[in-house]
Amino acid sequence: MKLSELIKDLGFKEIKGPLNIEISGVSNDSRQVKQGDLFVCIKGFSFDGHSFVREAIEQGSVALVIENDLEISCPNITTIKVSDSRRALSLLANRFYNFPSQKLNLIGVTGTNGKTTIVYMLRSILSKAGYHTGLLSTAQNIIGNKINTSQMTTMESLDLQKNLAEMVKQKLDYVVIEVSSHALQLSRVVGCDFEIGIFTNISKEHFEIHKDFSHYLEAKKKLFLYLNDSKKDKSRKFAIINLDEEHSRDFISCNKVNLITYGLKKNAQVRALEIEKGLKYITFLADTPAGREKIYLNFGGEYNIYNALAAIAAAITQKIPLEVISQALKNFYGAPGRYKILDLGQDYTIIIDFAHNYHGLGNILKYLRNFAQKRIITVFGHGGEKYHKVRPVIGRVLGNYCDHIIITADNPKSEDPLDIAREIEKGVKRSGKDYNIIVERVEAIKYALSIAKQGDIVLIAGKGPENEQIYQHRIIPHNDEEVVKSILRGKGENC
Repeated sequence: MKLSELIKDLGFKEIKGPLNIEISGVSNDSRQVKQGDLFVCIKGFSFDGHSFVREAIEQGSVALVIENDLEISCPNITTIKVSDSRRALSLLANRFYNFPSQKLNLIGVTGTNGKTTIVYMLRSILSKAGYHTGLLSTAQNIIGNKINTSQMTTMESLDLQKNLAEMVKQKLDYVVIEVSSHALQLSRVVGCDFEIGIFTNISKEHFEIHKDFSHYLEAKKKLFLYLNDSKKDKSRKFAIINLDEEHSRDFISCNKVNLITYGLKKNAQVRALEIEKGLKYITFLADTPAGREKIYLNFGGEYNIYNALAAIAAAITQKIPLEVISQALKNFYGAPGRYKILDLGQDYTIIIDFAHNYHGLGNILKYLRNFAQKRIITVFGHGGEKYHKVRPVIGRVLGNYCDHIIITADNPKSEDPLDIAREIEKGVKRSGKDYNIIVERVEAIKYALSIAKQGDIVLIAGKGPENEQIYQHRIIPHNDEEVVKSILRGKGENC
């Protein structure tokens, strides 16, 4: 593609050098640059792409997108200065891969919690209805028959557009994608043409990247602003909003496409009636504009009623019959690492869950409290390099609902896991509940299982399906479910 064609959408500040040159690829990593590539200098959290221009040119880059003024010694290198190179990368990727989202039905889900379960529910429903459906999520990326472990909730724009283009090539009908606040803040989905946007909920999290709650809220709203700004027929667009959320009106007020609300309140358009809840199941009658249908879920958690309602609301906008939706959800056994009950012959309940913030943790613990015959024992550790002020809040949530808390490590990264644990401990102490700090996660799980008795519930929260533990200078294999199986089947040997 000619550089002059590739940069049409950028709104650049300044150009130096020829534009009538062929661009063979786009990259923002100097190590991956190939001959004929355009290199985009991104200012990251740890590295600044402007510092690697020389390496990119040596690798074969023929043009640069920059934010900073640079002295380039090679006269044949074209430089394009922009105000925001992250946004530029998204627009370049979108055009380079020929606007793939315009050829797909793209469904985006945003919110603090629930995103992963909803995209998996939707994929199940759409597949049951006969549609070929891709999925991009925190847990996995599924493109046709290929399933890869995900490295982040929403991948970088260049990878995102490349994967969407592959889905077009494979003639997929729908793509369901988690859209994180980080991705929205960092312009990763700029240029994506969404068919449906879903808002789940919002809590005071992720201030390690967002300055405060108002900035976090504004970042989440961007999904719906993108939905408004579509090249497709807007009469086919839908915003699906959780009406029970305190900030639902913020999302409704910025919406300019068709609106569907869901929740448990009477004025929600899609709601749940006749709810029956158990530790291992939920049933309810879905009341929708398309009619009513009995829904059976193979797992507990009141928040999963909301997740199911969101998926149902999206499905009915695509004219999928309620009976097909019901059948799909009845055969759905949960997203990876979400509310997974492990039955390995023990006389107490073990649940693995990804709940990693105070909002998600509070939701699952509050639900489990209703069914706990005896104690709730929870293993939990907050991730490193995250907003540390919520850690005492997390401790209070644990103290409110648990009988015994084991504070441990969860991807501490550059932080000392003991320091993280001490911050959580501040909140736990106020409750007067029994607790231990065991920073080695395997040992923490082993201890929780050793003290569990008949009728107890052991919740191992925070990592869900993750397969590694990340420290500052090392990454070790770790999966909570496999650790539990090793302990219970092998008496703790080789775990």
